[in-house]
Amino acid sequence: MPEIALGIDVGTSGARALAATAKGDVLAEAQIPIADSLADGTRHEQDPQEWWRAVCSAVKSTLEKLAASGSRAAVAGVAVTSTSGSLVLADVNGSPARPAILYDDSRGAADADDLNRRLPREAAQFNPSFSLVKAAWVRREEAAIWDRTRFLLHPADWLTGKLTGQFGTTDDSNALKLGYDSETAAWGPAVALAEIPAAMLPRVVRPGTPVGTISNQAGDESGLLPGTPVLAGATDGLASLIASGACEPGDANTSLGTTIVWKVLSESRPRLAEGMYRHRHPRGLWAPGAASNTGPGSLRVERASIPPAEMDRLAAEHLPSSHLCYMLRSRGERFPFLHPEAETFFEGHAASPGEFRAAQLQSLAFVERWGYERLQECGVVVGKRVFSTGSAAGSGVLSQLRANVLKREIIQCRHFSSAFGAAILSASATMFGGDPKSTMQGMTRVDKRYLPDRSTMDQYDSLYAAFRAACARRGYA
Repeated sequence: MPEIALGIDVGTSGARALAATAKGDVLAEAQIPIADSLADGTRHEQDPQEWWRAVCSAVKSTLEKLAASGSRAAVAGVAVTSTSGSLVLADVNGSPARPAILYDDSRGAADADDLNRRLPREAAQFNPSFSLVKAAWVRREEAAIWDRTRFLLHPADWLTGKLTGQFGTTDDSNALKLGYDSETAAWGPAVALAEIPAAMLPRVVRPGTPVGTISNQAGDESGLLPGTPVLAGATDGLASLIASGACEPGDANTSLGTTIVWKVLSESRPRLAEGMYRHRHPRGLWAPGAASNTGPGSLRVERASIPPAEMDRLAAEHLPSSHLCYMLRSRGERFPFLHPEAETFFEGHAASPGEFRAAQLQSLAFVERWGYERLQECGVVVGKRVFSTGSAAGSGVLSQLRANVLKREIIQCRHFSSAFGAAILSASATMFGGDPKSTMQGMTRVDKRYLPDRSTMDQYDSLYAAFRAACARRGYA
C-alpha cells in the first residue's frame, strides 16, 4: 500500500490538513476556520479546544477526500506546525488552564523590558511576542492559574500532545521563544531570570523527531489510525521555509500568511538585533529570521463581494501607489520595529476599492523590504532569490510587486504552505530515512518565477523612502 505524509498547520484563522506523497504530490487537503479570537487592545487570546476541533475536522475531511478519490494510501506519519511565540498553559492532564495567549499579544511589554535589563548585554533580547515573556506575565498577574500550570507549551506542542496523549515535548524552533538556546542545546539565562520552574519546561527535540503515536482517543476524534507515528513539528515560519524550496545559503523565504515572516539560510551564525531570532534548519544551516504583526491578515476590504483575484487585478491598475499606509489587525508591532502601541495608519484618501487595495499591497512589500534590510544590518547575506510561501503567495500581482520593490527574483513552488512543510518533516522521518535534504529535493518543485521590472525601481525607491519617513513621524523606527 502506498504511503502519504500528513501535515497539519494551525494559524490564527484556521487549521489545515494536507496529505502528500513522497514525490510531493498533494492528494487531498482541507481547511477549517477557527472561531473568532478575543482581541482587545494589547490582548489577543484563543481557546485551544477550538484548535483541536478544527484540526479533527480538517483531518477527517482530508481522509474522506482520499477515500472518495479511490486512494488506498496509508498515513506514514503526522507532524503539526503552528504560530511562533503563542503560549498554552496546561495542567497535569494537558487541559488548558486559561485561553492561549497569541503571538501578537503585547501585554507583557513591561515584563520584556525588565527581563532585558537584567540579561547580559551580549544576550539575545526578548519582546512581548516571546512565549517566555507571556509566561512571566501570567506568573506575575495570574497566580492561581500559574499554580495550576504543569506544562508551558506552544500550539504545535499542545496539539501534538492531544494526538499522542502525552504532553510536555516541544521542538527547538518553537522552544526558541521560550528561552531555549539551540547553539548550546540548553535553556538560556532568561528562563531563570523569569523564575520559570524547570518542571514546567518541555523536553526539547529536533523537528521531525518521533515523539509518539496516535492514541486511541485521538484516533476516535480525528479518524487517524491509532499507532500512526507522530513527529515533532516546527513553527509555521520554519515549516514555510522547509516547504518553500529554499535550500542554499543566501536563499530567503517570506511567508505571507496572516502575518509576514522572514527567514534566510546562512552558513554562519549571525548576530541578533531586537525582534530577530535564529533557528537551526534541518539541513544544519542557520536560519535567522523575524516575524511581524502586519501581513495579509491585516488588510482591510471595502467590498467583500469582490473576489480577491479581481481585487488584485483592480489594484494593479493603481501601482505604484502614492498612498502610504501600515496595516495592523490589533495594536502593537514587533518587527521590523518594536512598538507595543503601534496602530494602523493610512495617509490620503483612496477614491476606489482598487486604489485602497493597491496601497495596502504596496505596504506589505515595503515592510518585507524593511525586514530584509534589518537582517542585512546584522550581517545576514540575503541573496537574489526570495522563495514565497503562505496563502497570499499565490497572488501574481503581489508577487510581481514584491519583485519590483525587493529588486530580487520571487520564486513560488508548486506547494508552499506551512502544512506542506509539516508533511515534509513527517516524510523525512518516515519515508526518507531521516535525510532532510533528499526529502526537500524530492518533494518541492518550482512553479512560478517573477523578475524585477527595472523601469519601476526608481519610483518604488522614492515611495519606500516616503513610507519609512511616514513611519518615523509616528515613532515607528
